[in-house]
Amino acid sequence: MNVIKSSLIASAIALAFGATAVSAEHHTGEDHADKVKTENDMKPERTAAQATTDAAITASVKTRLLADERTEGFDINVDTYNGVVTLTGGSDSMADKMAASEVVAEVEDVVSVDNRLVIAAEGSEARQDANTATASGEVREAMDEAGDSIDDAWITSKVKTQLLADEHVKGTDINVDTQANVVTLTGTAPSLAARTKAIEIAQGTKGVRSVVATNLTVAVETND
Repeated sequence: MNVIKSSLIASAIALAFGATAVSAEHHTGEDHADKVKTENDMKPERTAAQATTDAAITASVKTRLLADERTEGFDINVDTYNGVVTLTGGSDSMADKMAASEVVAEVEDVVSVDNRLVIAAEGSEARQDANTATASGEVREAMDEAGDSIDDAWITSKVKTQLLADEHVKGTDINVDTQANVVTLTGTAPSLAARTKAIEIAQGTKGVRSVVATNLTVAVETND
């Protein structure tokens, strides 16, 4: 396993330097996203089993990227095809970019990592292009242009993913619903600390106006 991880990270490093060279030639995030789509269209069809595995890999990678403090703030799109994970979006530095590769390499069933994150300062044109080339970035850009707030479905998905990734909250029976950017948490938390953490996670999610947790209860501990 260590040999496989080392190989994955080494491959990602080589790809990262190659992607940096592409960025230096002023290629935008849209170029990367279009290239990924074109390449996937040219690949052989996946079996149903592989498609299911790829979906599981993508979900696991997204969860871990959100849970890792080195990558949680980045808008990273994850695409998996036959076990090959392609990352697009933006990052602050080479160290952050490589941290994303390390996170992916830890996920089960990953064959290799194609790290196409664009290294650019936050707020720069290159970074904006890279971010809006991702699925979530495109949604936010469209809503910003229309003068709308961040989509409720996007917020719900983001909160759920973060709850699943947090070691204090994951595995708990907490439901998330968002209406007009107001997040409502219901269900049962195993402890008061877990309930508090769940509320903090929801409140800290971009686009959330407020959190309602009136019906988020704490499990009653029983003594055997």
